[in-house]
Amino acid sequence: MMMKSVKSQNSLIVNIDDSVFDNYTGLVYDIAQNYGIELLIVGGAPREILLSRKPKDIDFLIIRGDANLIPMQLHKEHGFFYPVLFERFGTYRTGIKNKHDFEMEFIPIRGHTIEEDLLLRDFTINTLTMRRLSPYKYEIMDILGSGVNALEQKVLKTPIEPEKTIKDDPLRIMRAVRFYCTHNMNLDPLLINASRKLSILLGEVAMERIRDELFIILLTNAPSRGLLLMKELNILKIIIPEILPMVGFDQRSPYHKDELFTHSLLVMDNTPPRIETRLAALFHDAGKPTSMQQTADKVTYYGHQDKSAELFRTFAHRLKLPNHIAETTELLIKRHMINYTSEWKDSTVKKFIKHNHDILDQLLVLYRADASSLADPVKALSMVDELTHRINQQKIEEIAKLESPLNGDEIQSLLNIPPGPKIGEIKKAIVDAILEGLIEPTKSAAEQFVRQTYASH
Repeated sequence: MMMKSVKSQNSLIVNIDDSVFDNYTGLVYDIAQNYGIELLIVGGAPREILLSRKPKDIDFLIIRGDANLIPMQLHKEHGFFYPVLFERFGTYRTGIKNKHDFEMEFIPIRGHTIEEDLLLRDFTINTLTMRRLSPYKYEIMDILGSGVNALEQKVLKTPIEPEKTIKDDPLRIMRAVRFYCTHNMNLDPLLINASRKLSILLGEVAMERIRDELFIILLTNAPSRGLLLMKELNILKIIIPEILPMVGFDQRSPYHKDELFTHSLLVMDNTPPRIETRLAALFHDAGKPTSMQQTADKVTYYGHQDKSAELFRTFAHRLKLPNHIAETTELLIKRHMINYTSEWKDSTVKKFIKHNHDILDQLLVLYRADASSLADPVKALSMVDELTHRINQQKIEEIAKLESPLNGDEIQSLLNIPPGPKIGEIKKAIVDAILEGLIEPTKSAAEQFVRQTYASH
C-alpha cells in the first residue's frame, strides 16, 4: 500500500493506493450519505494503514443511524452476505465471497460521544479512526492522542485501567497475546499484571472466540512466543491445560537436548504455518509424562503417541475444533513415530505410503520438524531426506489407490466366515502381499493367497 501524508495536530491525510479497500469503503459511504448515517472507520484499518499494511477487513463505528441498515443494503444491492448479528455487542457483520474475501462490521456507538466509545475499546492502537474524504483520500485521526504513539513505541496499552478493559471482555487477554505475536508489540507492565490477575475470567469466554484467537497465534512466524507469553500470563492452564505436564519435564534421552515443553515449541516453530501441523507439533509428545517407564538402564515412552492423541482429543472437543482439523491432527499425532532406517525394504516404503497417504505430506513435514529439534539433527535429517527421496521414487498415487481385489462378501464366501474385524485384516494382508510383490493385483491371485494363508485357520 502506497501513501503520501500531510500531518496536522492528531490528524493525518493519506492517499491510499488500494482499489479494493477504497471500492468497498466507497460503497458504504454512498449508502450512508443516502440514508443520513454518520460513521467513522475505526480500529484495525487505520492501524494497518499507518503500518503500511493492507487491511483485511473494515470496522465502521455508527455514530448516528441504524447499524443494520448499511449491511442490509450491501446485501440487497451488492451481493454481500445477509448481515449476522452478534447480540452481545450489538454489531452486524457482512462480507463478500470473491478473490478478496472482504468482511465489514458495523458497530453502534457505545457511550454518548466518540471519545467515550474509544475509551471502551481494547487497546490504544485500536482507538484510531478514519474517514473517507474522496476516492483514495482519507483522514486518519488520533482523537484520544495515544494511538499513534503506541504504534510508534510498539507498546500495547489499554485506553483506561487495564482491569476495567479486561473485565469488559476477558478475551482481550488473548487478543493481547495475538498482537504480541502478529505486530511484535510489547505489553505494558500494567496490562501484564492485570492479565495475570484476571486470567481466570477467560474461562467465561465462549471457546469458539478463544479458538479463533489461538489459531491466529499458532499461525504466526514464531508461535512459541505466543505460547510462552500465555504461560507467563497464567492462561495456558485455562486454554491448553493438557500440555502443562510437559513444562520442565526431563526426557532423560540422549536423542533430545531440551526439556519436553521447549522441544515441542521448537518442533512447532519448525513447521510451516498450517494449523493441523502446528497443533500436531505442539501435542505430539504430550503423552510422554504419563507413559514414562523406567528400567535399570533406560527410560521408555511406549505408546506415548496414543496418549498424546487422547489429550489432543480432549482439547479439540473443549475448543470445538472443526472435525476436519481435529481428525487430521489426531492422525498426525498417532503416526508421528516413524523410526525410519536405511534397512527399510522398498515394500516397507510402499506400505508406509499406503497407510499414510491421506496425511503423507503433512506427516513428512512433522517428521522433519521433529528431527530438526533433536540433539543430533544432522543425522536425523539425513534419514528424513532419504525416506522422502525413496517415497518420491514410488508411484504414490497408484499405491494410494490400491485396494484388495476381493471385497468383504467374496472373502466371507471363500472362507465361509461371518462378517467381522477379520475381514478387514485379510483385505489389508492382500494389499500388503501385492505391495511386497508376492502376488499379482488380480482377483485369482488374491483368492489363491487367501486359501493358502487362511483356509486352514
